[in-house]
Amino acid sequence: MGNVIAGIDEAGRGPVLGPLVVCCARCSRDDTKLLKKFASKDSKQLTPNQRDEIFAELKKFCTFKFTEITASELNHLMDKMSLNDIEAKAMADLIKKSGDCDVMIDMPDRYSWTFRKRMEKFGVKRFEAEHKADEKHPIVAAASICAKVMRDKKIAEIKASTMDFGSGYPGDPKTRAALRDKETLALLKPYIRDKWKTLETVKQRKLFDHEHNSLHESKE
Repeated sequence: MGNVIAGIDEAGRGPVLGPLVVCCARCSRDDTKLLKKFASKDSKQLTPNQRDEIFAELKKFCTFKFTEITASELNHLMDKMSLNDIEAKAMADLIKKSGDCDVMIDMPDRYSWTFRKRMEKFGVKRFEAEHKADEKHPIVAAASICAKVMRDKKIAEIKASTMDFGSGYPGDPKTRAALRDKETLALLKPYIRDKWKTLETVKQRKLFDHEHNSLHESKE
């Protein structure tokens, strides 16, 4: 057991807009109590302002490295790789840059053996991985907070240069409305993940709405 622990998590796996951010957080085991104090709550339950405040405290005793994979990069990579492979490679690259430490990962794969096989393919064998690791291990929660803060920052930059499209998740009414409008769709195109199946669902819903409205109008 080493003196340095590390946690890895991502933010932005599900949205149809914006980047995927993968983060690695590292700290000394001596700072475990501090880590539990600031990173004990599930980051998804925190507001953006709360995450910013906690991240500022975590940076006092943790170090962070992160990788941002833009929507256009994801579109290109998914021509030849699965999303799980893309994420595993990003995680493996971060581990290689993190030096000697004990790593815990919030596992994106359904099965641990498939995830281990992916990681080994990208040259990393020494790590532990669990589902919902961010809820069980404060160091992974710290990585989750970092990833969300970095993604929130990027989303704010994209909105400033385009428009307010909501969260970027397909279940968000504001996001769906933006993707169904021809003008806003063109404006947001550089930030849209064309390979996401959920994007096709939104497009099909648009077609359904159009056909439904046309049918309704013909009956009046």
